[in-house]
Amino acid sequence: MKTTFKNAYFEEIYKLLQRLEQTQQAAMDKAAQKIAECLKNDGIIHTFGCGHSGNAAVEAFDRSGCFVAVDAILDPELMFQHGAHAGTMLERQEGYTPKLLATHDLRAGDVLLVFSNSGRNPAGIDAILTAKQKGVYTIAFMAATAHAKSQSRHSSGKLLKDVADLYIDNCANKNETCLTLGDLELGPISTVSFAAILHQILFQAAQILAAQGVPPPVYKSGNAPGGDEHNKVLVAKYAGRIKHL
Repeated sequence: MKTTFKNAYFEEIYKLLQRLEQTQQAAMDKAAQKIAECLKNDGIIHTFGCGHSGNAAVEAFDRSGCFVAVDAILDPELMFQHGAHAGTMLERQEGYTPKLLATHDLRAGDVLLVFSNSGRNPAGIDAILTAKQKGVYTIAFMAATAHAKSQSRHSSGKLLKDVADLYIDNCANKNETCLTLGDLELGPISTVSFAAILHQILFQAAQILAAQGVPPPVYKSGNAPGGDEHNKVLVAKYAGRIKHL
């Protein structure tokens, strides 16, 4: 889309947040309910993404103001540490993520959040299919409307949204960008969208728990008085199930 605003990227973010609120609130409400239910029963929220979508997977992991019970499923092969192009090709390979998930403690009653703007690649689809076999509730985050007619790279022929128990449309476009300059497309926006949706549903989940008299297991800042002591108690409860703590 073409815009002439001086702060063009900010303007597109405003529009994006409005679209999310107007179109995705029901799905976000359901996601928050499922996460609250999981945490109330001492479950774990697992997060997964590849490449830049991996930013969303670590967004709420081991972070002040976020739940302690978050297990980020991280793998340098799927990120950029061992080569960005190699990671991209691995994301398109079936059979890799089930082995990765086997190194994490996924149990029935847990929730898995998978982030992928395109939702086409086998890594995320395999992650959801594997988690569902374990009784994990799965939520997909992708540009669902933009990619409704995209061809899956998975042998099932399905996109991420087709295999998840619930999906949330990040309202980004097919190419992730939101600005143009001549024939160039600039301004990737999916990371902003993923982060906004994630923190909204986590806050809603905390509200649900608090209303039920269940203290939300949230990290305090280590720079705040008593923060380290508060966090140490919560970490002791969940650390055995969170691989990368």
